[in-house]
Amino acid sequence: MDDLRRYNHYIQSFIDVASLILSLILVRIVLFNITQYTGAYYGEESYQRLFLMVVVAYILVNTLTMFNEDFTYVNNRTEMHAAFRMVLNVTVIVIIYMFMSRISYDYSRIFIGVFSLVSFGLNFLLRIFVKKHLLPFYKVSSSAEKIVIIGTEKAVERIIDRIESSDDWRIKICGLVITDKDRKGEFIGQYDIISNVDDMYYDIMRSEVDSCLMASDHLGSLFREYVARFNSLGKVVHVNINEVGLNPKANQKVGKVGECGVVSYYPVLRIPKRQELIKRLMDFFAAVLFMPLLLAVLLLSLIFTNLESRGPVMNNRIRIGKFGRRYYQHRFRVYRMDAEERIAQKQSPYTVWGRFLRKTHLDGLPQLIDVFNGDMSFIGPRSPSLKGFLEYTPDQISNLCCRPGIVGYWSCQTDIRDVTEDDRAYIENWNIFRECGILLESVVRYVTMHSTRKLYKAYLKEWKQEELELIREYKESARPLKYDRTKYKAREDFSYRLYLVIKRAFDIIASLAAIIVLAIPLLILIMLVIGDDGGAPFYGHSRIGMNGKRIRIFKFRSMRSDAGNLKKLLTPEQLKQYWTEFKVDNDPRITKIGNFLRKTSLDELPQLYNILKGDLSVVGPRPIVEKETLIYGDDIGKLLSVKPGLTGYWQAYARNNATYESGERQQMEMYYVDHCSLLLDIKIIFKTVSSVLKREGAM
Repeated sequence: MDDLRRYNHYIQSFIDVASLILSLILVRIVLFNITQYTGAYYGEESYQRLFLMVVVAYILVNTLTMFNEDFTYVNNRTEMHAAFRMVLNVTVIVIIYMFMSRISYDYSRIFIGVFSLVSFGLNFLLRIFVKKHLLPFYKVSSSAEKIVIIGTEKAVERIIDRIESSDDWRIKICGLVITDKDRKGEFIGQYDIISNVDDMYYDIMRSEVDSCLMASDHLGSLFREYVARFNSLGKVVHVNINEVGLNPKANQKVGKVGECGVVSYYPVLRIPKRQELIKRLMDFFAAVLFMPLLLAVLLLSLIFTNLESRGPVMNNRIRIGKFGRRYYQHRFRVYRMDAEERIAQKQSPYTVWGRFLRKTHLDGLPQLIDVFNGDMSFIGPRSPSLKGFLEYTPDQISNLCCRPGIVGYWSCQTDIRDVTEDDRAYIENWNIFRECGILLESVVRYVTMHSTRKLYKAYLKEWKQEELELIREYKESARPLKYDRTKYKAREDFSYRLYLVIKRAFDIIASLAAIIVLAIPLLILIMLVIGDDGGAPFYGHSRIGMNGKRIRIFKFRSMRSDAGNLKKLLTPEQLKQYWTEFKVDNDPRITKIGNFLRKTSLDELPQLYNILKGDLSVVGPRPIVEKETLIYGDDIGKLLSVKPGLTGYWQAYARNNATYESGERQQMEMYYVDHCSLLLDIKIIFKTVSSVLKREGAM
C-alpha cells in the first residue's frame, strides 16, 4: 500500500468510527425519549458496554476485511455496497458477542436494528461528502504539499496532465522549471514557470515550496548535485521512475505523485508525519485553551491603547513560515502613533499599556491566532521577516521545514550558530518531553520576568523598525484624499441635518438587525466561498469615503485567489477593458460561487459591518477607488460630500447598464447628491430589492 492509499484508509477508518459513534448517540437519544413512555429503560452501563463492543467489532472488521479498500476510487453504487458491508459485519460481530456472553437480553432488537440502519445511511453520506468536498478542498488549501515540477517542456506538460487526472488530494502544483528553454515568467496552462535551469536552486530556496518533482533526465550529471542541494534545504525530491538508476546516497522510497511513479529522496531533517500530527494537535488544543486570556487582554487593549493613542490595536507583520510560506503574524501595538516624533525628542515611544505588555511579553499573545490557524507552533524555529529570510543561509532555511514557534532555542541562546544547530537537533529528535520541557522553561522565564533572550538586542532592533514602519504605513493609508474642496459647498440647513441624523439612526438599526438575522446564512456563505478554492472568504479593498476619508470596505471574495495576476488570466482585449472600465465582461477570474454571489448581490453583505461602523450608509453613491476620482473631475467634491452607500440610485436603476464611458453613471450619482432625501432613499431601497430579484443589470 503506497502512502496515498494509507492516508485514504486512515480517513475512511475515521469516517467509519465517527458514523458508528454518532449513530449510537442519535439512536440512544431517540429511543430514550420514546421508552420513557413505555416503561423500558436501558442502563448507562449497558450503553457504555455496547459502545465498546462496536469499536472493537469495527477494529476486527477493518483489520480482517478492509485493508485493501480505498473509498476515493469507487463510484457511489460501490460506495453504498461497501458501507452496507461494513455495518453488516460490525452488527453481526456485536450480536454474536451478545449471545456468547449471554447479555443479549440487556438490549432491544429494535435498538440494534435502528442503529444498523442509521449507521449505514450516515456512513454512506459521510463518505460521499468527504470524497466530493473535503478532499478537493484540502488540495487547494495552504496545507497541501506545494510541489515544483522540474524538467523539459514536454516532460513537464506530461507530468501536469498525469497529476491533474489523478485523485491525489495531497499535492498542489505551485510552479514549474523548464530546463531545455528559458521561459521564466511565462505560463504552461494555469501554472507559473518560476525559474530556469541556471537560477532554479536560488529561486526555489526563496519560494513557498515543500518538494520538487524531477520530471526528466535533462540535467544529466547535475542530477545528483541538485538532489543533494534541495535535500540540504529540507525539501523532499521526487524523481521520475525512469531516473531510478541515478540514486545518490539519501533516504529513498518508491511511491506515487498523482499517477506518476517516483523515487523520493528525503532529507534526514524533518519531523515524521505522525509526530508532526501529534505536535499540531497539542498546539491547536493549547491555543483554544488560552483563547479566553487573549480575548480578555484584547478587550483591555482596545480600551487602554485607544485612550492614550488612537489607532490599530494590533499590528500584522509579514513573516516566513514553514517551507517559505508567507503569513501575517499578529502582535499587539505597543508604540504610540506619534512614536517617531517622540523618539526624535528623546521621549518614550511606548504607551503605558504597551510598556506593560512588552515587559510581560503579552504583546505576543495574539500569536495564538497564528497557532490556531496553523501558521505557527508554540515551540519551533524563529519566524523571520521577509528581509531576514532573504539573508538566511541554507542551513537556516532547512530548519524551516517545520512551523516556526512563539518560543524556541532562538529565544535563549547567545549565538546564532548555536541556535541553528539546536533547532536542527530539536527537529531531528523531536519528542513530546522535549517539547514540554522547552515550553515549561519559557513559561517560567516569562512569569518571573527573567527572560534570557541573549539575541534579544538584535531582534529588538528589527522589531522596533517594523513597528515604526507599520505605524507610518497606517498613517499614510489613513491620510484623506487631497482635492479642491472649494468647488462644492455641502448643504447645511436644518432639514438636511435632521435627515442625516435620521439616516444614521436607520443605518445602525438596519445593519445590526441584518447581521443578527443573517448570521447563519452569512456563515454558510463563508463556508461556500472557502470551499470553492480554499482562499480567504472576505476581500477588503481601499475606497474613498465621505470628505475624502480612506475607508476599507469588505465583500465576499468572488474571484480566484490569484486574480491579481492579470496578464496570466485576461486576454489583451479584456485587459484593455479592465483599465478603462475597471471591470471585465465574462471575467475568467470569477469563481462559480462568486458568479452567483455577484448576480444576487450577496457579495455585498459583509458591508453591513462597514455600515454599522459608519464608513458606509445603506443608501448613497457607490464607494470609488482613488483612480476613479479623476473621472469626476471638478465634481469630485460634490460626490464626496455625502456618505457612500451599500446601494444607491445608480445601482438600483441601472447597475452595470450605465457605465463611466457613456457618462451615465456620473450623471446618476450627481442626481442623487442633488436630490437625496428620506423619500428618495426609501424608493431606492425598494427598487434595489426589485432589481436584484429580477437581476436587472447584473454582471
